[in-house]
Amino acid sequence: MRFATIVILAAAVAGTAAGASTLAPARIAARIATGNGPCSEGAGFGALWVSNIRDATIARIDPATNKVTGKVQVGSQPCGVVSGAGALWIDGYGTGNVERVDPTQMKVVAQIPVGPNLWDVEFGAGSVWGTSELDGTVSRIDPATNKVVAKIKAGSGPRQVRYGAGAVWVGNATGRNIWRIDPATNKARAVPTGLLGPDSLAVSPRGIWVAANSGDVVVRLNPRTLKVAARVKVGFHPGNPAFAGDGSVFVPVVGEGTVVRIDPARNKVVGTWRVGKNPFPALFAFGDIWVPVSGGTSLVRFHVG
Repeated sequence: MRFATIVILAAAVAGTAAGASTLAPARIAARIATGNGPCSEGAGFGALWVSNIRDATIARIDPATNKVTGKVQVGSQPCGVVSGAGALWIDGYGTGNVERVDPTQMKVVAQIPVGPNLWDVEFGAGSVWGTSELDGTVSRIDPATNKVVAKIKAGSGPRQVRYGAGAVWVGNATGRNIWRIDPATNKARAVPTGLLGPDSLAVSPRGIWVAANSGDVVVRLNPRTLKVAARVKVGFHPGNPAFAGDGSVFVPVVGEGTVVRIDPARNKVVGTWRVGKNPFPALFAFGDIWVPVSGGTSLVRFHVG
């Protein structure tokens, strides 16, 4: 009996240790009013920049105070925001233009035609990358000339674009593939995900997490083999994920108005927060995770640690 009891207790302790999370605690630290329909965000020049899709502005936020310190008027329906080459780059979903913003003058200084339904922008490998959903291309822009220097076919509905692990990665609204673009050759390669409409992703040397505009699952790809290594159920219509500083993965769940946190060591959801209607891309910046709530007027800041 004593031996059996010891075995049972040992198993219970082992099970607890195996299931315990080593992640730092996370909490909502701030909700910041940015404008009408915050759609996306980017970091640069000591600030966080948030696009407001319904009032056509970019709000500058001081991360030390969580206060809006200025706004830039841009073209209709701005969304994606990224910094690079001394400028901000905005995707104009309503205009088909990538807009270049001077962060010092706080004004648009160039408009670069890309294509219809311009979905997202990214900076990497010395270039700006913009996805045109309707014509199925990714445009590569030279920031020295503000000119498109290559158009690359990447599926039939390219959406989110991210740079990491030496490549440009593109989600797709249709099919079951994401696309990997080699910036040295501008060649695109399909990467199967098993998801229908894998339009959103986060990239790091530790893993590539992919979310789809259908279903309730995100998948983790091995960055070396590009094979699916894990599937995690998060809720209906997961959106653009992001890595926190401790390696955990934050996923906005658009269809449920929540943000979930995944422990990548266990491939398990370990936290859920209700934030509001249609939370959009998560971003790691200034030590925290930021999520705009596009169905409202606020940006949510999560502190980890």
